[in-house]
Amino acid sequence: MEHLSPSPTRTQLVLRQFRKHRLAVWGGRILLVLYLMAALAGFFSPYDPNYYELYPPKGNHPPTRIHFLDPETGRLSRPFVYATKRSIDPVTLQPRYEEDPSQGKFYLRFFVRTPDQPYTVFKVFRSDLRLFGVDPPGRIFLMGTDNFGRDLFSRIVYGGQVSLTIGILSALVSFALGLLLGGIAGYFSGRPFALSLPPRAWRGWNWALGLVGLFLWLAVAAGVLFLAWSFVRLSPGKGVFSLAVDGFVLVLGLGGALLILWKVFREPLRLDPDDLIMRTVEIIAAIPSLFLLISLRAVFPTHIDPLLTFYLVVGLLGFIGWGGLARVVRGIVLSVREMDYVQAARALGASDGRIIARHILPATASYVIVSLSLTIPGFILGESGLSFLGLGVTEPYTSWGLLLQAAQQGGFASFTDRPWVLWPGFFIFLSVLSWNFLGDGLRDALDPRRRQ
Repeated sequence: MEHLSPSPTRTQLVLRQFRKHRLAVWGGRILLVLYLMAALAGFFSPYDPNYYELYPPKGNHPPTRIHFLDPETGRLSRPFVYATKRSIDPVTLQPRYEEDPSQGKFYLRFFVRTPDQPYTVFKVFRSDLRLFGVDPPGRIFLMGTDNFGRDLFSRIVYGGQVSLTIGILSALVSFALGLLLGGIAGYFSGRPFALSLPPRAWRGWNWALGLVGLFLWLAVAAGVLFLAWSFVRLSPGKGVFSLAVDGFVLVLGLGGALLILWKVFREPLRLDPDDLIMRTVEIIAAIPSLFLLISLRAVFPTHIDPLLTFYLVVGLLGFIGWGGLARVVRGIVLSVREMDYVQAARALGASDGRIIARHILPATASYVIVSLSLTIPGFILGESGLSFLGLGVTEPYTSWGLLLQAAQQGGFASFTDRPWVLWPGFFIFLSVLSWNFLGDGLRDALDPRRRQ
């Protein structure tokens, strides 16, 4: 009897198809390197990101030239650099740096100790070991320095911690909201729930629900009155027409508040969760995302703790990005909830929570994985845009957008005299492109219709 080889599993098929997408494979490799460097930023960077010397100043220093040939013998040598001396160009009045061989050679060393610049890994392990460096007073700047003389390569590596981490955390927040609200909208569509109960229906547990609902609707009615009164208070109130408008707005606010209270005490208010969630999604989608993001960020003070700013940006990016996923998950859940195996689980007495967790949400896994990888680049760009505008991460933390803001402050000279300050833009482009390639590969691998 001829021996039959076992058929490949779904995971093997997905991996095999993913390896055929060369751009996706290279995108994954690049992202692995970027995230590894960001996680071990202290090890890969030669200096602390905020370290600079007052004398001799190194502001806007170009990338250091690494020599591999001994100028005396012309033969291959250990990599070394020369110290530099600073002068001012008499025409442009910009600093100019020239190599100074008289101070000797400073050989490039690997796995060096910097006890004066220690760092921590994941806020737990403390170390001063760095991948490479040179002996003082020599300095090595792979990508030059900024206007304060801080090593730009070190700041880019540390900036990746913020920019790359915000992308993933914001995507997780967005997808948690999208999966939860989209699943609720799809599964409970057509099953309205009570937003309020009239006092005559307050029996048993309905007493607690009715009391909470009453306080909430009283707050809504008070909010309507406050908005109307705020409009009247801020109005100039000069002229018959202005007074008439103020009176109309005040009567409209009072009538709205009374209508809400009359409705609450007269009959129960019921609302379909599908309508509530989808209308909220449409309201968010109707406002341009960048404008909404800037508006929400402007509500909070600009001078707050930098770490709090980090979490604030994560929350804002996640809040404005969940609508698209919620719509798609709702559509998937609406179709899956009518499947035979879901109806069988419901007939066997399974609870709604078990059905959603065990039977419905797993059906959305393929789409969620692909959409997650394609959404992260948008959040990286969103954080970079906020930091570029001065509304994101602030010193002493750094991010790629914040580094670009510093380059923008140099004006056109950043392009002509010191183009190395634009390196953060390249890393933003590289990470976004790599995530898009990875998402395309995952989409092709997880979709049976695209498999070759």
